[in-house]
Parts: sequence; structure tokens; C-alpha cells
Amino acid sequence: MKKLLIILAIGTLFLFGCQDENSVVEPVEKQIQQQQTDKHWLAFSDNQKNSIEEQYYLSKWINGANGGGFYFYGTMSSDVYVEGQLYVPAGAYDGLKKMGVTLDSETVTADFSPSPSTFNKPVLYSIGYYGVDLSGINPNKVDFYYIDGNGKLVKANYDHIVVDVDNGFLAVYYAELPHFSRYGFVNNVQDD
Repeated sequence: MKKLLIILAIGTLFLFGCQDENSVVEPVEKQIQQQQTDKHWLAFSDNQKNSIEEQYYLSKWINGANGGGFYFYGTMSSDVYVEGQLYVPAGAYDGLKKMGVTLDSETVTADFSPSPSTFNKPVLYSIGYYGVDLSGINPNKVDFYYIDGNGKLVKANYDHIVVDVDNGFLAVYYAELPHFSRYGFVNNVQDD
């Protein structure tokens, strides 16, 4: 009788624990879209997605007490190239960390590692994307956001943003990263 009750209890836990709305591994992207349907990560055009073969990744070991950073420049495809910088101010964190940035191949976003990491002073990030197809985008609706600790999109603090639709140039300068997660350009369709 005990074995039968244990089997029923395990079966019940398995049945209810595997339902979609209880999924612990549900993608962050789906959670964000359910919470904030008025904001969407800007995506590369279908033609550009097909030409970008993989994610663009780079990293460097940085001592948080001393600060430091790195500059990067590279091609994501024959049409799209990037230029950026990650700057860690002295005293941003304790110890040595391998700071990394991965540029997504489908959306105009970047994932930072190690994640989660929080900082005593914000890390600064600047990036420019050249050759991005921005047709149909209203420059006044584009902004720079990140995912907070609760999985919500939050507008980042930054010095300035450039959305040049005619020349396919998209950039943010000196965005403050209070922690590492996903950061990127958002199309705010609110009020459309």
C-alpha cells in the first residue's frame, strides 16, 4: 500500500510540475513578452539573420579593484559590423573576473558574463552597429533597455543614443550596467 501511495504521489508531482505555466526553464524572452507586450528587442532583418553565422563573443580578465576594460571591432556578417567598448571603473567589484560580452545573431542585444554579477559602480558600455537594416523603424521609438533581476525590461541610463535609419547606424554611448544580464535596443511600440 505504501508503494502505491508513493507512486501516486510521484506521478501527481510529475504531472503538475511539468505543466507549461510552471516551467522553471521557460525562456526569458517569452516571460518578457508576456509582461511587456509594448516593447520588443530590435531584430536584424531576415536577410541579415541568414548572413550572420554565429554569435560574436569576446572576453578579458579584469581586476575590479584596478578597473580596466576592452575595445572591440569586428564583423558579424558581410553587411553588419560592430565597434564597442566595455569599461570597468576602479572599485567596481572585488577580485578578478573574466568579463565577457556575447552579441546576439538575431536581435540587436548583448548578453554579459559572468551573470549574475552586480557592481559597486556601474560598468560602462558603448556599442555601434553599422549596416543594420532599420527600414520601417521609427527612430523616436527606439531606446536602450536591460533585463532586471525580476525578468522585466528596464530603461538603461546612458549618455546618448543614435538611430540613423538612412545609414543603418545604431549606437548607444556610455550605457550604465549596474549588473550583468541582457542589454540591447528596444522598439517601444507604445502609443502606436
